[in-house]
Parts: sequence; structure tokens; C-alpha cells
Amino acid sequence: MSTIYIRENLNELASAIDKKSSIFVIIDNNLKPYCSHFSQFNTIWLNTSENAKTLDTVAELTGKLLEAGADRASFIIGVGGGITTDIAGFVASTYKRGVKFGFVPTTLLAQVDASIGGKNGVNYNSYKNIIGTINQPEWIFICPQMLSTLNPREFKAGIAEVLKTFILFDKEYYKVAVEYFAQLEQLLEKEGSYAPDGEFCNLSLLTEIIGKCAQYKSAVVERDEFERGERRMLNLGHTFAHAIEKICGEACSADGKQSGIMHGEAVAIGMVLAAKLSVKMGMATGEFADMIEHDLKRVGLPVDVPVHPATGEKIAVTSLLEALKKDKKVNGEHINFIIPQDLGCVKDIKILIKELEDLACDLC
Repeated sequence: MSTIYIRENLNELASAIDKKSSIFVIIDNNLKPYCSHFSQFNTIWLNTSENAKTLDTVAELTGKLLEAGADRASFIIGVGGGITTDIAGFVASTYKRGVKFGFVPTTLLAQVDASIGGKNGVNYNSYKNIIGTINQPEWIFICPQMLSTLNPREFKAGIAEVLKTFILFDKEYYKVAVEYFAQLEQLLEKEGSYAPDGEFCNLSLLTEIIGKCAQYKSAVVERDEFERGERRMLNLGHTFAHAIEKICGEACSADGKQSGIMHGEAVAIGMVLAAKLSVKMGMATGEFADMIEHDLKRVGLPVDVPVHPATGEKIAVTSLLEALKKDKKVNGEHINFIIPQDLGCVKDIKILIKELEDLACDLC
């Protein structure tokens, strides 16, 4: 499995890199301030957006690697958020039938979730990550200090994955994380920034939170790398989230615009819907669902189904369910769905899509 380094200083990256290899860095174009850390390597800049997660981008990067002389002994480093690590990992997994690679995730979402686990993929039309591989990076270098470069919305998108992880595995740290991120939200309202002096308050606690998430995710992946059992639990909130992203993405693509919702925002809404569904199924209390909704609001995340970008009206449940039928987790007339019952108690159930339609008809 991948070696995970958690360091407060990016200068320590050198310790993870094998100097004997020919290094090629695929890096988010927004990270120019950090280019000095990679100037000694062959660098390929990537304009990142969800629309860039395509086979066309993979082909373009493959061509650049060929032109630069990358061979089967080369090593690829993906530097950026989840989009960059998804693309870089997929390119590395397929270039000359696979070369070794590592990640330097630079968003909260990527540090706690997206870069960990070996899932590398691209989208096809509006279907997220429908083409991909499961192939582990050699290492993941996590530096929380880099998060100070994020705008608040990008940072919040990662909070959803943090809280998802603790809902699954650690009810005590769930409470710690909610309080910490709620304090950051208050700081944002007062100062206009999470890190007004260039550094997060209580960076050591943030580092601890990220480290715990990374350890939980890595341990699950080690036990169930190919998502045949326990790893499916990590999809909490994602079934509805992917349906929301699909609808918003399709509408915006038709207008040539970028989708108006981020993955973490959709996951937050998806967790609220999953908790409400759990109440309707008699598996959770209303108090639990209310707590999840209240806590996500406290940390500044959306909890309501968004409006349709084309119509300006709230997305209907029927539209969500129609999009949900194309989810990767659908198997015949059933879908695997992750239902939260309480903090630290989540069930992986197989439910008839028709039954899900009946239960979810008035969720939002």
C-alpha cells in the first residue's frame, strides 16, 4: 500500500523522492507559487476543472510525456487537488502499461480522501469517474500548510469528506472536528479568511484531523482495495451527491459553463438526504438526522438540494432518482446504498431501485 507522509513543511518532500528515477511532475496550473519546489524536474502544467477530466486530457498528457522522453522507469508525481491526482494517477497507470507514481495533494478534500486509495479516473460526458483504474501510488505527501492557499469554498468542500470519515469511524473525533471547523467558520465571517495571517489557527489540530482521516481511509483500502465490501462504506453521501453533480454538470455543459456545485458540497447534501432516508426506513432517529444537518450548517456547508442551473428551480427528487439509476453502484434492479444509523454505525444495504423511489419521493 501507499506510504503516507504528513509533514508541516513542503521542503521535506525531497525525502520521499527517489533521485534515481526520471521524475515527471503533472501540476495544477494554479500552483505557480510552488514551482520552485519542482523546478529540477520535468514539469507539465495542467489547467484543472471537472471538464478537464477526460480521455482527451489523458491523450494530451501522454503525448507530452512521450515528447519529453518518459520511459517505463520514469516516475510521475501529481501535484494538486483531486482532479489533478485523478488524472495524473490514470495517466501513470496507463502510460506504457503503467509507471510508478506519487501524489502531493494540495486541497483538503484530496488530502483526506481523493488522493488516498488508488482510484484514478476520468469522466465520460456527465458521468463521473466512469473510466478508470484502481492502482496505488507509491507514496502520498500531505502538507496541511498548503491549504492556506485555498479560497474558503474550496476548503469547505473538503470538510464534508472529513466529517463523513468521522461519522463512519470515530464519533468522538467527529465532535472535535465539528467544533474546530465551526470556529474556523466564525473566523471566516469575522476576518474574511480561514488563515488571515497566512497560517491556520491551531495548525497542529488541523494536521491531527487530516492525519486521522488519512489513516482511516488507508486502513480501509488496505483491507478492501477493490471495494468488494467494507470500502463501499466510504460512499456515504456519494450516491445522491453524484446524481446532483450529474444534473448540474449536464445543464452547465449545455451552456458551456462550469458546474455550479463542488464535489464536497454535493456530498454534504447527499449525507443529509441519506440521513433523512435512514429515518424513513426506521434505521435512524430524527434527532440524528437533525444533528447531521445542523452540524454541516455550522461549518458552512450547504444542506439543501440546489436549484437546477437551467430552470432556476430546486432539483426534483424524480430527477435525482433518474440520474441515480446510472450510478456505478447499480446492479440490475438493485443499488448498494450506504445508510447512516448513528455516529459510528453505518449500514451497507442492497435496496430495490423501485423501493428507493417510493421512500425518497418527498425527501427534499
